Amino acid sequence: MELNAVEQNLKKIYDSWDSGKMAENNGYSAMFRMGFPDEFLDNGRPLLMYVGQECLNCTSIKTQPWVRKYQTVQKTKIRDHEIGEGANRSPFWSFYRSLTEFGFNVVWNNLDKLHPKDQQRLCQEDAVRSNQPYGQSSMSVLQREIELLKPRVIVFAVGSGKYTASLASAFSIPTDKLCRFEPAPQKPLTDITAVLGIQDTQILWTYHPSYLRRCKFKLYRPVLAEIKRIIEQEDIV
Repeated sequence: MELNAVEQNLKKIYDSWDSGKMAENNGYSAMFRMGFPDEFLDNGRPLLMYVGQECLNCTSIKTQPWVRKYQTVQKTKIRDHEIGEGANRSPFWSFYRSLTEFGFNVVWNNLDKLHPKDQQRLCQEDAVRSNQPYGQSSMSVLQREIELLKPRVIVFAVGSGKYTASLASAFSIPTDKLCRFEPAPQKPLTDITAVLGIQDTQILWTYHPSYLRRCKFKLYRPVLAEIKRIIEQEDIV
C-alpha cells in the first residue's frame, strides 16, 4: 500500500526520530505512525486531530496505510478485507464516530508512540522521555505532527496523571502548570488553548472515552455535547 502525499511528509517526521527507531530495536513496540485518509485530501473540511493515550499492540504490520484504512473502516463501519478489520465498538471508536458527525475530517493520533513489548503502557519516566522535543528545531513528534497538519481543533482524550506528564513534556511546559487544567468529574472537558498556545487551533482535553462511559457521573454524552457546543460557538466549521 502506497503512502499519499500527507503520509509521506508524516513519514519524514517519524524517520527523523532517532529515539523512536532505537526503541523499536531494544524491547519496544513498532512506532505508531499516523495515516491520513485519501478522502480527506483537498475536500475543504477543517481537520480535527483526535489524540488517544497510547498505541496498544502496535506492530510492524500496522503501517501508515494500515492506520489510514483502519480509521476509514471505523467511520464507515464497512469491513476492509485487505487489512482484515471491521468496526470497533469500543468507547474510543464510538467517540471517534460521533466526532466525525460535527463537520470535520477527524484524524486519529496517539500521544505515546511506543510501548514495551512485554507491557501495554510506558512508565511515566519513559513516556516523558519519549515525548520530549529533539533535533535542531527542538520540537517533539507531536508538535511536528501538529505543525504539518495544522488541525483546527485538537481533542486530547488522554485522561490525567502519567498522560499529563507526557503532554507537558511534548510542549516543554511544567507539569504542575498543566495539572491545573486536568479533567475532573466536575469539569470533564477543559480548554487548554491558551496553555499550549498553538495559533489558530482550539485545544480541548478530556478523559479517555472508556472512563467517560464507565464513570458513575455518566460523562460520555455530556462531553460530546460540550465539544459540539464549543465548536459551534467558535464558528469553527
